[in-house]
Amino acid sequence: MTVLHVQGTRLAEQKISKPMVRPFLASIGFLFLLAMHYFQHNPGGSGLELSFNAASWIPFSFAVAFGLFEICRQKTWRYSRLTLILIACCTLLTVPAFYPNAVGSEVINRLLALWAGLIFFICLQQFSFTHSQRQRMLWMVLIAVWIQASLGWYQFIWLEPDNWMGYDTIGNRPYGIFQQPNVMASFLATGLVLSAYLLARIPMYRGKWSWQQLFLLLTPVITIPILVVLSSRTGWLGAIIGTGLMIPYLRRFAAKAPYRMWLLMIALGLSASWNLVSSTGWTPVEKKVSLESARSIHIPQAFNMFLKQPLTGYGYGTFETSFITQTAQWHHADPEQHFGMAALDHPHNELLYWASEGGVVPLLALLLAAAAVFAKIKKAREGTQLALVGLFFPITLHTQLEYPFYHSLAHWVIFIILIYWVDNLTAKYYRFKASYVLTIRVLVVLLPIATTSYMVTTLYSGYLLTKYETTRPVNVDYLLKVNNPWAWKHRFEWDLHVTQLQLGASSNNPTLINEYIQWATQKAVNWPRPALYQNLIAAYHLLGNISQAEQIRQEAQYLFPNIDFTSSEATPILSQAASDTNKQANQPATTK
Repeated sequence: MTVLHVQGTRLAEQKISKPMVRPFLASIGFLFLLAMHYFQHNPGGSGLELSFNAASWIPFSFAVAFGLFEICRQKTWRYSRLTLILIACCTLLTVPAFYPNAVGSEVINRLLALWAGLIFFICLQQFSFTHSQRQRMLWMVLIAVWIQASLGWYQFIWLEPDNWMGYDTIGNRPYGIFQQPNVMASFLATGLVLSAYLLARIPMYRGKWSWQQLFLLLTPVITIPILVVLSSRTGWLGAIIGTGLMIPYLRRFAAKAPYRMWLLMIALGLSASWNLVSSTGWTPVEKKVSLESARSIHIPQAFNMFLKQPLTGYGYGTFETSFITQTAQWHHADPEQHFGMAALDHPHNELLYWASEGGVVPLLALLLAAAAVFAKIKKAREGTQLALVGLFFPITLHTQLEYPFYHSLAHWVIFIILIYWVDNLTAKYYRFKASYVLTIRVLVVLLPIATTSYMVTTLYSGYLLTKYETTRPVNVDYLLKVNNPWAWKHRFEWDLHVTQLQLGASSNNPTLINEYIQWATQKAVNWPRPALYQNLIAAYHLLGNISQAEQIRQEAQYLFPNIDFTSSEATPILSQAASDTNKQANQPATTK
């Protein structure tokens, strides 16, 4: 009877719920083994414009939800000193979004991804992983590297022209799923150094080799040839320096046989590269074997922008407009100064990106975060510090020469996992009692549902827009069925209004042409693209307003001195305007 009386009361025995370790790791596994390899035709770009990123956000949201549910289950928040430092840094990175010169709508996605990364780091800390479970996350990354390397081999050797992927067999730089050679290269370089790190952590029993060791030893053979033919200086540097940082770690902690065999596999990978390029007649891109790069122009330009506005920057979300306007002023004041690159929405240096837009506050936040992680590395076991730096090196180098986190969610997740790995080696965890977790419970339910819905509609809308742009004759029904225009803001608006302009021109309807002019005039304020100006000039010519067309042409010529806008008079409608603009949006991916 006593048992019956206490059931349902606080005196009843409390059942221990199982931790969410397995669902959490399953979500991470789904991301690295399936979602990030999803292919869907698209015109290029970054972020959610690349279909594999939209697919990757779905399991990522589930992983975060399981981590938050673990806080609810324990009613305790586990954190370390690094957690508090990173929270402070993310807060400082968010502060400039409230400056008067910021354009919040243009920066909200970046800040959401920033805080999502921090929450993911916090979620990782909530679990008491076993050693094998922690290491399993690194193995998932390595398996993903193998999948992408295999796709790279397939693209380089077997794909024919006019293939199902739309892969360029003439340039033949096997970019895997990433659609950008340098992103592929830093991903493979990370896998290369990771194979050495994991190899040193597997003991040998009585001289017997395990399948894990064989898998790790074969990694250089499958990744190095693709790294060579990628012609990516970022990837080459990341792989060479990262490997160099790993060798002392291998020599000290690995058995002699695996250590020597891994070095032999490096040599075998280089030999396979030689045989591959000899048998295929491949030659490196000429500009890739020198130090000449457009970065030598626009990175100093971005640095000068920071020096000009060091306190508040030019405003979050305004880099492209501020860059093209400021460089045009410098060029016309002194023709020796180089004009700005069109459609450059990132200076190819993460520090300068935040600093030029937000001033000194976000710059200090990024440097503080880097110093905090480096301090954790210094506290690690003697002889392991260089190896830990080597794990970070390929992606960290890439962030200073490009913007991998905007091209690939997988890179961002790997970076957060590595920070957690370093922190966990020496962290002392503190506990904060969370008595009221109702808000978190609601978030646990809503987050994966909302994210999945948004990403599925993003993929569907991207499919419709691609069909609309590639189907001839044009079928407007595809455009009308788009159900998530927010994820495709620039591209959807472009397709919609260029169609409007074409209809106005073909039917001689000045109302439609004027509506396009109103949109394009407003759009150019935050999205100054040459194709936008060309069509705006053409629209004024269609209305017979030659003086206004000439005024717009002079403005366009001022901003883009290397482009001839007089041809807009002869061709008032750009038949490939949508695809041209999308190529410009992806210009960094095609000019590196």
